Amino acid sequence: MRLLPACRPYRRIDMPDAFEFLSQGINGVVMGLLLSTIAVGFTLMLGVIGIINFAHGILFALGAYFAFTIKSLFGFWAALILSPIIVGIIGIIIERLAIKRMYGKDVLFCLLLTFGIAMSVEELIRMVWGKLGHSIAAPSFVSGSIDLGFMLYSKYRLLLAGLSALILFLVWLFLEKTSYGAVVKAGAQDSEMVGVLGNNINRLRTFVFGFGSALAGIAGVIAAPLWSVRPGMGNDAIMPAFVIVVLGGVGSFWGTVIGGLAVGLSISLAVMFLPRVSDLVMYILAAVVLLFWPRGIMGEKSLLEE
Repeated sequence: MRLLPACRPYRRIDMPDAFEFLSQGINGVVMGLLLSTIAVGFTLMLGVIGIINFAHGILFALGAYFAFTIKSLFGFWAALILSPIIVGIIGIIIERLAIKRMYGKDVLFCLLLTFGIAMSVEELIRMVWGKLGHSIAAPSFVSGSIDLGFMLYSKYRLLLAGLSALILFLVWLFLEKTSYGAVVKAGAQDSEMVGVLGNNINRLRTFVFGFGSALAGIAGVIAAPLWSVRPGMGNDAIMPAFVIVVLGGVGSFWGTVIGGLAVGLSISLAVMFLPRVSDLVMYILAAVVLLFWPRGIMGEKSLLEE
């Protein structure tokens, strides 16, 4: 799994090992923030709706593909705004036409359904955009590198980190400071109780699925310039997202952020010390954490225990 290719940044030849460690740590934080942006929508769906949405990765891929098309016509900022909206609408349509039929049934039924949706949309992507990968250039104002004093670092990676942090902050504000966000947050802990208290649970589920889809879409947009846009890219996003949710705890916003940073840092540092096992390190980390915290770092009882 290579969310951010070319993980080693541009650096000076005489850079000490301590600086190389620091540079890989920066890479890990950047990757972790992006992974957290992908996973926070996944954990809200799992907590509120009670489904394991294996179509989440393909929604991430759709965000990147829509960005590829919209950026060529209207520019980066238009892609950043329009692509998540389109992906969110697609998510709402999927929920209304297919997912809602699985409510109350065995969780494995919905898992298989979303897996089938993901495979179908991936083939649709191949039909529309072709089988070959595409590249998206970074915006001109963040092209090239910036001198941090001890290394040269990609300006776009810094923008990616800033955008991811901003998105996570806005999601936190929504969950903590708005009345409907409080309903969503409560639903992530006990969706049945939210319904008992008079809230429209079907409308809540539709909103959360669309909201989570939009978050996956915007993550696809900001990742696209660093990640080859190809039909199978969603497969590389769904497993890290699932591992992060398990690490942080189902329905926990801050658990998801902590889990994302932990996965990003562990992968980035493994590239430096043990590159051959860098793809496995997040699973090893999850196994170790679950030995001590079976519900994740900040999680409570969820459908994963049923």
